[in-house]
Amino acid sequence: MIASSISKKRISILDIVVIFIMAGLLYYGASWQIFAIHTDAARYQCYTRAFWHGTSALNTLPPGQCNFLIHPSKQLIPLPHAELVKKMSDFGLPAGLVHFVDAQLPDQPFHALPYEYPMLTLIPFTLSLLVPMNLFQVAFAFWMLVVAALVYLVLLKWRSRKAALVYAFLLVVGGWGTVAGRFDIIPSALTLFGVICAMKKRWNWAFVLLAFAVLFKFYPVVLLLPFLIAQQKDSALPWKSWRRLIPLGLFVAVCVVVMGISLLLSVEGTLSPFSYFTTRPIQVESLPASLLWILSLVLSKPAHYAYTFGSLNILASGATVLSLLATLAELVGVVYVFWLQWRGKIDLATTSLLTLLVVMVTGKVFSPQYLIWVIPLVAYIGEDRRWWVICWGLIGLLTTWIYPYIYIMTHDIEKVPYLPPFFPATTIRNFLLAAFVLGVLHVATYNRSQQTVFMGEPQTSDLNRTSPVATTQG
Repeated sequence: MIASSISKKRISILDIVVIFIMAGLLYYGASWQIFAIHTDAARYQCYTRAFWHGTSALNTLPPGQCNFLIHPSKQLIPLPHAELVKKMSDFGLPAGLVHFVDAQLPDQPFHALPYEYPMLTLIPFTLSLLVPMNLFQVAFAFWMLVVAALVYLVLLKWRSRKAALVYAFLLVVGGWGTVAGRFDIIPSALTLFGVICAMKKRWNWAFVLLAFAVLFKFYPVVLLLPFLIAQQKDSALPWKSWRRLIPLGLFVAVCVVVMGISLLLSVEGTLSPFSYFTTRPIQVESLPASLLWILSLVLSKPAHYAYTFGSLNILASGATVLSLLATLAELVGVVYVFWLQWRGKIDLATTSLLTLLVVMVTGKVFSPQYLIWVIPLVAYIGEDRRWWVICWGLIGLLTTWIYPYIYIMTHDIEKVPYLPPFFPATTIRNFLLAAFVLGVLHVATYNRSQQTVFMGEPQTSDLNRTSPVATTQG
C-alpha cells in the first residue's frame, strides 16, 4: 500500500518550496518569544532539566525561568508530595507502597515529571537538549516544524496535494504564533495518522497511534469510542470472537505500559495533570466566556479576570451555571455525533473532527493552540472545498489576531480582556466556529444517501452551492 501510494504521488519542487515557506513563516511567527524566559517552551526546558537532573539543578537556568517549579502553586500541584504520602498512609495502604512513593522526591533525577502534561512529552523536550542550553527553544521549534512538515507529506501521500496545500495555508494562518512554540502538533499528527490508518482498515496501527496521541496530550481519548464503533462495524468476525477486541487491547496495553512506567517514576507527577485540568475555571477565549461577556453587558455587571492555572480566566455572575450548561451541551453534542456515526451518516474521519470541535466549542478552556488539534483533520476531510477554506481561514486569522497580537498590546496580562478588540474578536471567532459545527451537523443529519458525507470527491459543480460548509454525495 505504501509503495503504490508513493509511486502515485511523488514529492515535487512545489511541495519542497511550500514546506520551507511554511516552516519559515511559522518560525518567524514565534520568533518574538524564542529567547524569552516565560514562554511555554521555556517551561518545557525547566521540566526537562528537572527530570534528568532533579529540581535542585534548576538554578543553572536564567533567574526566574523556573520559579513555577521552585515555588509551585497549589493550582499547579493540587496534591503535593508530602500531602500525597500522608493521604496514602491515612488510607491504610501498604507501608512498602507508601515508602516507595515517599522515595520519589522531585529533587532527585528521573522523579520530576511535568505537572501539566503526560510523561511522553519529555521525549521532544529531551531532543531539544542536543544543542547548547541557550538554544533550547530554537531546537524545540525546529523539531515541531519537522513534525509539521511530516504531516504535510502524509497528507500529500495518503490524501491529495490539495489537502496538503490547504493544511499548510491553515496552519500558517491559525498557528502563526503557536506551532513552533508548543508541542500540540505532535498529538495532532498522531491523531491524523491514526485516522488515516483507520480509514485504510489498518486497525491495529490506528489504535496504537491513538494511544500514543492520548499519552502526549489527553484530549484524543474522546476519539476512542468512535474508533471502536468504526472498527466493530468494519469487522467481519463473529460478534463473540475475542479477535474483534485486539485493536482495543493494543490501545489499553500501550496506555497501561506507559502509565505504569510513569507511576514508577512519580505517582505525584502522573496524577497531577488529571487534577490540574478538572479544576480549571472558564478561560477568557472560550465560548462560555464570550457568553458571560455578553451577559455582563446586558446586565451591566462587569466581569472580573484573574491569571490562574497558567491562563487568563473570567470570574462573572452566572459562571457556575453556564459552566454546567456547557458541560451538558458537550455531552449531548458528543453523543449526537456518535449517533450520526452509528447510523452511517458520517465516517470516522468526520466523526473525529466533529467530536474534537464539539469539545473545543463547548469546553471552558480555549487556548489558541487548540486550532492545531483539528487543522490537519480539516484539511484531510475538506480538502479545497471553498467554504471550508474561507471559514477556517477566518477562524485562523481571528485566532492569530487574538494571540499574539492583541495579547502583546499590554504588558499586564490581566488587562488584556479590557482591551477594546479582545472580546469582539474572541466572540466572533467562537460564534463562527460554532456555526461551522452546526452547519456540518445539519448536513450530516439530513444526509439521505447511502454514502457518508464529506470524504468523497465532489460529484457536481453544486459543491459550493448546496451548503456553506459541506456537500452531500449523490
